[in-house]
Amino acid sequence: MKSYGLTFAICLLFAYAAVCGGCSKDTITIDCRGLHGTTGSAGTGDDGPATNMVGFHASVESLDMTRSMSPIAADTRVMIYAFHGATDNATTTAPMARGIYVAQTAGMLSGSDGYKMYLSNGVFDFYAVSINSSMIPPTFSNGVSGVLSNGVDYLWWKCTDYDINGAQVTVPIVLNHSATQVVVEVNAGTGVVLQQIVSATISQPQTGAVMNLTDGVIAPATSYASQPASMGINGMRAQYIMLPLKTDTPMTLTLSLKMNYDPTPRTYTVQIPVPDGELAAGNSYLFSAIIDANTVTFPNVGVTDWTPVDETGNPLYPH
Repeated sequence: MKSYGLTFAICLLFAYAAVCGGCSKDTITIDCRGLHGTTGSAGTGDDGPATNMVGFHASVESLDMTRSMSPIAADTRVMIYAFHGATDNATTTAPMARGIYVAQTAGMLSGSDGYKMYLSNGVFDFYAVSINSSMIPPTFSNGVSGVLSNGVDYLWWKCTDYDINGAQVTVPIVLNHSATQVVVEVNAGTGVVLQQIVSATISQPQTGAVMNLTDGVIAPATSYASQPASMGINGMRAQYIMLPLKTDTPMTLTLSLKMNYDPTPRTYTVQIPVPDGELAAGNSYLFSAIIDANTVTFPNVGVTDWTPVDETGNPLYPH
């Protein structure tokens, strides 16, 4: 447990969790019956015709305290690429195969429009990208994506120098979060009855960042956009997924709350320091706010899981 010892007229307690490959959170089982080449036709690789059917089994992993697991939601789309692995700059060439896979039921994926992947014998580099929703993932040109957006749960994975040599091959996939997440949990202080979070907004990073397919890195922004972001709300939690950020300038959090059975909501605005000057890729930061009559306080720092959200950005469940 790490403590930041923050003191404000209105202050907050935050906790954060590093989310990186090592312990599973969401499990994605992928049944890829794949297709060779970007046009869907079988082709010839370095070691003969593409006759090896390649399948994938994947999970979304995070280094969190509870190591909870849940399957990917139905209709989630994942783009999978296969490049020849003979060069360190494989992604600067055209992929030998690529295709979009769709979760038909929770956790199970099949190729979109009957897509199948077949590869020849040889060594390949594999990459997978998703935005953890039914929307199509970003496309890449020479290994670099287009400009990315806040509010999107970008997932990424790679496996290099994988030897394909068999009629049926299963490649394990481990997807990781490439964006960052801020969660605010509102708790009642002494003599306060909290009824509802009416709305919540938070500063969001300036856009313009891209993802590198070879490492999944999204370079952090160093300044904020001119407009704050509306946070998704579920019960007494609000969350927002944003692009990575590196700055010493605090975030502005504004909460509108119904409390003490007063029909008129009360508004609290607070400047929250960015922990260690960075909202790092893959991390989920939990800010547990204690609401008293006229103040909001945040006593210490802990670790939490990544909060899953629906396609509108609302948390699927508080945990």
